Amino acid sequence: MVAPLIHKSLHSVGIGQTTRLEIEYSPCCSAEEYLSLPPPSLWLRVRNTEPLALRAAYVAGPYSLYVDCRPESYSVSKKTFVTADQPVFEPQLHPGQTFCTELSCHTYNSKYKWLVDVSSQMLFSLTQTVNFEVCVSSGREIDETIAVKSDPRLLVGVHDTLDLWNLPLPDPAKPTHLVILTHGLHSNVSADMLFLKEMIDASSENVVVKGYFGNACKTERGIKYLGSRVAEYVIGLLKNESLQNTTKISFVGHSLGGLVQTFAIAYLETNYPWFFQQLQPVNFITLASPMLGVVHENPAYVKIALQAGVAGRTGHDLGLQFTEQDNKPLLLLLPSGPTHRILKRFVRRTAYANVFNDGIVPLRTSALLYLDYKGLSTILGTAKPELLSSAKIPRDLPDASKDSSTLPFLAMLSYFMPQKQRSIGRSEEQSATTEEHALGDPLGKIHKPSVLESATSIFLPPLPPMKYITDPESRQNVILHDRVYTEKDLPPLPGKLKRTIKRRTSEGEKVGMMQKISTKSEEIKQLLLGSMTEHYEEEIAREYHKQMLWRKVLVNLMPDAHNNIVVRRRFANAFGWPVVEHLVSNHFGVEEIDGLDITNEDSFDLGADGAELTKILSMDVIKRENEELDRNSVLDKEHSWIKITEHSEAFDGPAGVFQGFSERMLQLKQEWQTNGLKVFGGKTDENDVEPVNSKYRVMDTFL
Repeated sequence: MVAPLIHKSLHSVGIGQTTRLEIEYSPCCSAEEYLSLPPPSLWLRVRNTEPLALRAAYVAGPYSLYVDCRPESYSVSKKTFVTADQPVFEPQLHPGQTFCTELSCHTYNSKYKWLVDVSSQMLFSLTQTVNFEVCVSSGREIDETIAVKSDPRLLVGVHDTLDLWNLPLPDPAKPTHLVILTHGLHSNVSADMLFLKEMIDASSENVVVKGYFGNACKTERGIKYLGSRVAEYVIGLLKNESLQNTTKISFVGHSLGGLVQTFAIAYLETNYPWFFQQLQPVNFITLASPMLGVVHENPAYVKIALQAGVAGRTGHDLGLQFTEQDNKPLLLLLPSGPTHRILKRFVRRTAYANVFNDGIVPLRTSALLYLDYKGLSTILGTAKPELLSSAKIPRDLPDASKDSSTLPFLAMLSYFMPQKQRSIGRSEEQSATTEEHALGDPLGKIHKPSVLESATSIFLPPLPPMKYITDPESRQNVILHDRVYTEKDLPPLPGKLKRTIKRRTSEGEKVGMMQKISTKSEEIKQLLLGSMTEHYEEEIAREYHKQMLWRKVLVNLMPDAHNNIVVRRRFANAFGWPVVEHLVSNHFGVEEIDGLDITNEDSFDLGADGAELTKILSMDVIKRENEELDRNSVLDKEHSWIKITEHSEAFDGPAGVFQGFSERMLQLKQEWQTNGLKVFGGKTDENDVEPVNSKYRVMDTFL
């Protein structure tokens, strides 16, 4: 039997946007009424109304949606016994497709309530939107030609992205803990970190969780650009009357967001010195963040591509390219000076890192290089007899001459550059007292994915089974390693690194043009061989460990681990739920313990690197650079990201090209809706045009 529609509405979402529908249904006034005449179930339909042709426009979109539906009573930490109460979801609702599910009324309730989330999967366009239609009926079969017959027992509330991020309101009578979330490359905070935000909101602490939306589609403009904008956003937040009682602040960054928030705290300390005097820094958390860059873990052709600008200024930063003012990479300067001064004041510093299935950010860089591999090898069951003689963190660096094959465009689709699995290697230098093994040696049995496996994990990542979603006891412990590291745990400084640092201390001398050319040639040679970046990585890692405690949590997640670790989509990336639960339970609503109470400046805060970083952090200079980047991005210089000169300001990377292409797709779509076949030079006769209200229509979603 065909059922009439009792609700129909049209909506649209753009990049980073989520629409949440709250469906309330009160069919019975009492239990007796329910028993005498049980109400029928409702049926929900969400249809992506974009034209079918846009399924192929992945670069311009993609024009797909993520949809999930769950009862309001559902919780990730509680077991769901009844099948009718299980959540349902569709990770990719393509143009023309329909998501359909039953809203069951199998037990009596005075009021039934369901939550429906619809999120945009768009990556590269700030202007385009994906349109969708929501219908509710009392039966599975519907006739859309019949007018909607409203039911007063049904209420459908709609919350947009801003509603979700401005709720719940904090208790003004209690001190407020401000939490800033920061997203990664080709990502956004508003949709990709919404689950994390809501989990932190649910903690017992009086928190306000915010994130800066303005960096979406601009993540290739460099860490300085992104970090300074996040910092200015935070300053603007404190002017809000509802946040006047803020006393504490925490930062949580995923992927590139870890580096962006690091620059942001340095910018705040330099340009707003009152900030960290008024607010106590509590948690500094990174999730799979490339704190040491990514160049050393990539094949030579990727290093060249980063130098050429395929990832814009951000690629230069991650590739450890020298800054314009100094002969040092930005990531080498970043942990010094004002960053070091503030970072050591945080009550907790935690780095979450993927051990397996992260083809984007390798363990080496996300775990700040130094780990207790003897303990790890025991956990992973790969211990070797010779490892039992030493429990020290390994000093040696792996062999940089061996590359593995990974398709570059695969990782691009997962918002980052490809990585290679490192083979077992040893440095020429060995400890005189103990036999210490190269980074990655005890983990040598980690499976190295083939090209086909890498493609499959990105295009078709495994979805969590329903038992995993409905039964918390079925979820395995994903925490492989959880330990606090101190500076004392680090091995002695290698001789080669000492010589490298000594050579860099004589900077500032004027050199001739031929010497500059020779230096640049040697830089490229060492970059390709990996010898220079090895020492930079170790130097950066040591800077982050100076006078600071770091808690390092290594996790074992299913593919795509890089997005699962932050639970990019509530159910599609549910394998990351245990990580988020661990993060919230160990950092929010817990008793604060003092770490290293060092608040005065020291030699690390006032060193040469710190002085150079302070010069880079000048507010006026950064604002001029940001304005120039914004201005040049509007000029739409064709393929400028390929023809980048060393000091070019047109540095948008491929996302800029994709965004331009998507703008053209939007124009084409609008012209098609207005003029039909005339867009393609076709001729139409007004007498042959089919009436809009005709029963038979071809490709009606185009019209």
